Amino acid sequence: MAAVRAAGAVVVNCDECRTLRAELADAVRRGDKSKAVDCRVLLRRHPQHDGVPVEGEEA
Repeated sequence: MAAVRAAGAVVVNCDECRTLRAELADAVRRGDKSKAVDCRVLLRRHPQHDGVPVEGEEA
C-alpha cells in the first residue's frame, strides 16, 4: 500500500479509502450530515498507510 503526497494532498492507494471518500462526497452533496459523519469516523478509524494518516485531505 503506497501513500503519495501530491500538491499537499495525501493520495492513498486503498480500495476501502476510495470507497469511503466516494460515500462521503456523495453524502455531503446530498446534504446527509449523518452519513457524512459516519464516513469521517470510519476514515479516522481506518488504519494508517505507511505512516500517513488516511484522512489527510478534506472532502
